[in-house]
Amino acid sequence: MFQKLKNKKQRLVRFLFGSFSATALMFTFQACYGPPEVYVNAKIQGKVLDTETGAPIKGLQVSIPSLGFTAITDNEGIFEDPSGERSIREWADYDVQVNDIDSTENGLYESLDTTVYAADIQHPLELKVKQHRENS
Repeated sequence: MFQKLKNKKQRLVRFLFGSFSATALMFTFQACYGPPEVYVNAKIQGKVLDTETGAPIKGLQVSIPSLGFTAITDNEGIFEDPSGERSIREWADYDVQVNDIDSTENGLYESLDTTVYAADIQHPLELKVKQHRENS
């Protein structure tokens, strides 16, 4: 009788020890390598506006280098990804660059380097840039 009780106790201890060991191993793995990457589909699009006037700006180049995305704003200041949706990492942040490539055709605008989160890319972006002013 005591032997049966002793065997049950040993099995219970082995089960508990094994369970805690497996859990500890999972936590250690996640701490070292992080959670698994999750990807979502997003259509990159948005509008570039003048910081002071709020007017749309045409002829600016918007790019997200890590995604290989580049587009030029149209007459309404709108840019969009012609390839449709892209797969982006759900919890990542992305560097966005806006550059004036048409020189002074519609005024000279300062470059913008900013960071946006994946959650922001899933909705139309609104980017604001300053017009370059000469010091008098």
